[in-house]
Amino acid sequence: MRDVEMKFLQSIAALLRKGAPGFSVLETELLVEVGRHLDANRADRLRRRVESINLVQRLDGGREVNAYALKNGKPVFDEATRLIAEDDERKMATFSFLGVNKVKYKGTIWLVNGQLFSLEFDNPTEHALGDPPTDVKMSVSV
Repeated sequence: MRDVEMKFLQSIAALLRKGAPGFSVLETELLVEVGRHLDANRADRLRRRVESINLVQRLDGGREVNAYALKNGKPVFDEATRLIAEDDERKMATFSFLGVNKVKYKGTIWLVNGQLFSLEFDNPTEHALGDPPTDVKMSVSV
């Protein structure tokens, strides 16, 4: 099966599961920026976690973005992609940026079980997902 066909099938499956198969341009750029603020080991763990995500659910117009690595329909938390040893929910980073639509956004990136789990935005992102953010300010707390 060609890569394009595979991505199409993954997209259809994600729609049926009420989500998308991966992060948007906007979300990816923010996660790459977080990685720039981490030491090499944690940046690599974050990159691997992002690559393992195969279901992204956007709720409330994209204000809340939850990310899952699913295997056989069940969430998988790979110990090798943990950024911290804590099991509870913890703030990983806060950010602000200007969207292409000239809207100023603020948000938070969260860890669960020491792994990337969600991004939260103060404004809906549903119309800004395909565009990279500008004037990004990032404060990482792990």
